[in-house]
Amino acid sequence: MTDHRLIRPLRALAVASLVVLVAGSLPLGAQSLHDHRGAEAFPDSIAAVSDGEMLQSIERDLMARAKRDRTNGNLHFRLGILALRLLELGDAAAEFKWATQLDPQWSAAWFQLGRAELALGENADTTRIGRHALLARDAWSRAAAAFTRSVITDTLAALQIEVLVARRGVTQSSQVARDGLRQAVGGGTRARSAVPALALGRIERLLGDTAAALNAFDLAANLPGGRGVGLVEAARTRVTHGDLRGVADYFAAAGIDDSAAVGLLRADLSWIATGAELAQFDRSRGDGRVAALAALWAIRDRGELRNDGERLREHYRRLAAAGRTYSNRDDLRFAVAVRHGEPDNRVASHPIGVAANESWRYRRADGDLLVHFLAGADSTNYRVVESIFDVNPNGQAQGAAGDDDPGLPPDLVDIVLRSRAQLSPFYQAAAAGRRDQLATFKVREREIGRASRNLALTTDRFPLRFDRDLAARFQVVAGRNEAQADVAVAFAVPIFSFDSTRPLAARFETRVRVVAWDSSSAAAHAVDTVLRLVPGLGADAVYGIVPLPLPPGVYSVRVALEAGGGRGAIGSRDAVRIGEPAELVLSDLALGVAGRGIELSAGRPLEPTGVFRRTDTLVASVMVLGREQVGARRVRAMVRAVPAPGKEEKWRGFPGRDGWQTLVPGSGPSAAMALPLKGLKSGRYELELVFSRDRGADLRSRTAFEVYDGRR
Repeated sequence: MTDHRLIRPLRALAVASLVVLVAGSLPLGAQSLHDHRGAEAFPDSIAAVSDGEMLQSIERDLMARAKRDRTNGNLHFRLGILALRLLELGDAAAEFKWATQLDPQWSAAWFQLGRAELALGENADTTRIGRHALLARDAWSRAAAAFTRSVITDTLAALQIEVLVARRGVTQSSQVARDGLRQAVGGGTRARSAVPALALGRIERLLGDTAAALNAFDLAANLPGGRGVGLVEAARTRVTHGDLRGVADYFAAAGIDDSAAVGLLRADLSWIATGAELAQFDRSRGDGRVAALAALWAIRDRGELRNDGERLREHYRRLAAAGRTYSNRDDLRFAVAVRHGEPDNRVASHPIGVAANESWRYRRADGDLLVHFLAGADSTNYRVVESIFDVNPNGQAQGAAGDDDPGLPPDLVDIVLRSRAQLSPFYQAAAAGRRDQLATFKVREREIGRASRNLALTTDRFPLRFDRDLAARFQVVAGRNEAQADVAVAFAVPIFSFDSTRPLAARFETRVRVVAWDSSSAAAHAVDTVLRLVPGLGADAVYGIVPLPLPPGVYSVRVALEAGGGRGAIGSRDAVRIGEPAELVLSDLALGVAGRGIELSAGRPLEPTGVFRRTDTLVASVMVLGREQVGARRVRAMVRAVPAPGKEEKWRGFPGRDGWQTLVPGSGPSAAMALPLKGLKSGRYELELVFSRDRGADLRSRTAFEVYDGRR
């Protein structure tokens, strides 16, 4: 049983001790008139005190001391802080006003007076026309004036106003604080420091006035010490809203060796940059830093077939959007949203007995990215887990289930699984499937989740997307013209894909973007142009070709076509090999029909779709690349059906062309064979041309094609 006779003396002792601690052990009158360090530390001294009775005891003691020393501003400041804590707003404003009268140059007192007047205005009843509304307006007017004085007496007070507004968000009282700072920036602080202008710009941006924010940042960039940070903040603001001028501001800021500006740029970059990229950034100075950043963003733009600056603008848009959605930057949802953007599908659930959790799906041409999040004790802090089943009944992550790990109870397994049915067809099929197949599903689901987790936290993407798919087909053909190696990117688009209402002269205009990367992941060649595609003879498609002059090496190629109306298509080919001039190799095998499609060179037709009628006569051709050959050369065509998974098909001589065809020495660098398709059934095949020479191993070139009977 509690003995209250003991509690009262202990509380009295605690109050007395705290009074000594927060009021100071020396007589306050002994302090200098402008020595306010102890008083300004007072809010921190009582921050942990939640007992109202204890706060009132401290207040009574300070009031008694203030009666004996009425000209001590430090006492009135402390009493104002206590009155704010106790919501005695009128008393707080009176005490702070007294403190400012005793020391008109005391910035902290002016700032706290602004807080008190702001709270008075917030608590006034503004729903009634008349006295209450007038009180609110007058209180806010006094608050704005107090904030102005606080910044004029000490420019660093602008940072306190910025924190105050950030905590309140977009409210009317935030606008009052902003107005006070505006007056200060337009008055006596302009020539002294860039701090108030920078703080004002960030507040204007938070409150949604982009033009006013940019004016403030431009002002800061022209004040002492504000050039670098002013440009960074202007760049952040402009690129977030898609303004290309922000890109110029960004690189201008990067060229300034200002530690504050460099720190801001590095902090923004750290969300997506690799360790090597950050190390390069840290080593660079001035123009070298500009070059390092230009290379970093160019790699990302080229990698996604985008224009210069697009990835940079998207990065800052994502930072702003994620900042509005997730208050805690340790929350890995923030990190993933910055790296990959908003998900295409999101599912959140919080069933009884399981911690709050979310799953995100990003649709990708190379396979979906599925990311699973689990909340910890802090509901604003989610981490990434491998599987949707990585929670146990008490909400703690359990990882992969072992033999001695019972995992989730069956009822929770069913609830969690069904909650993800709308995320993707993968989970929808599992939720509707038999429970005896669940073990196999769990293994596959964890494999996908583990791979996705690694990709989500170590890569960043901004894939090119189109509103509607364009029924285009691509073929990337490697070869060489004389001593110059090259890659030809050929494509075909059905005529029905184009807008028939457009003028004929512009109907088949198509934007073509092609990038080739070398083995070091550097963009070796890039093309971004508009071509007018040409209809093929007797065909229902239009065709185009883009040459990529490339030196010998191994490349990967990506291509995107955009035909207007939001239609587009993206294709790629990895490991395109260009041999050294002295190395004897065959080019890629080109398949076409004479008089149709595209001609890569004389006698080398190409049909990029790779689809042919059984009535066609296929022309299969290769180029012999490398040193000149002496003696007889022979070519043979081999064919096989494309094998189904787990099945093998044998190669056989092409029907009607089973033997070797002898090429005349010196007949040129190409070998071509006419192959009637009537001997093949409808279906998908692989064709291989085998090139035999007098000395050395055979050379081979292979590609796939499709045959149909002409009735589809």
